[in-house]
Amino acid sequence: MDTTTTRWTLVALGASALLVACTDTTETSTATTPAPAAAQKSSAPEAKAILTTADGAAAGTVSFSPAPGGTEVDIQVTSTKAITAGKFHGIHVHANDDAANGEGCKADPAGVASTWFTSADGHLKAGTATHNDHTGDFPSVLVRKDGTASQRFTTDRFTPSEVVGKAVILHAGADNFGNIPTGALPDQYAANAEAATTKTAATGNAGDRVACGLVNKA
Repeated sequence: MDTTTTRWTLVALGASALLVACTDTTETSTATTPAPAAAQKSSAPEAKAILTTADGAAAGTVSFSPAPGGTEVDIQVTSTKAITAGKFHGIHVHANDDAANGEGCKADPAGVASTWFTSADGHLKAGTATHNDHTGDFPSVLVRKDGTASQRFTTDRFTPSEVVGKAVILHAGADNFGNIPTGALPDQYAANAEAATTKTAATGNAGDRVACGLVNKA
């Protein structure tokens, strides 16, 4: 074998070895790469509320499941005449902790709407926190034109077990999330009465309570 032949043989063998090494490295890397956290699925629901209106009509469900980073909340709204279609509606977890107001989801359909489900008390919160820093504050739900809605998000403000025994309230109007800048400047608002800012601090001024569901273990 001459020198030229020997040289080309060695080059070919070296290239083959390099190709095998690259292939082995790629296969090892692929086999050991963990799935990203975002791809992990939440567990089965541990708590659930069944929403009904003042007249007892089914209005949807709210489920609470353990999930990476917190609690996954799954909201499903069904069509009912009590819920205005094509609009945003405030929705929150209420404390349901003052027996003087009643307990759970109580409403007289013959009574005025402002009295419905007051038995569920105010928002679930820690200390003197105001809206939108309440433990039970949620993003508003957008009800489609057909009267239904579907929304899912993750919160780290509570675990599923911490809302068992509380109540979920769906409101008649949109939630302003406390974003009402008051003052005398051209881009600020002047409240007509103290009640306007009081309601904003308490509930986001989202209006009457049109549906309610007591949270139970799933």
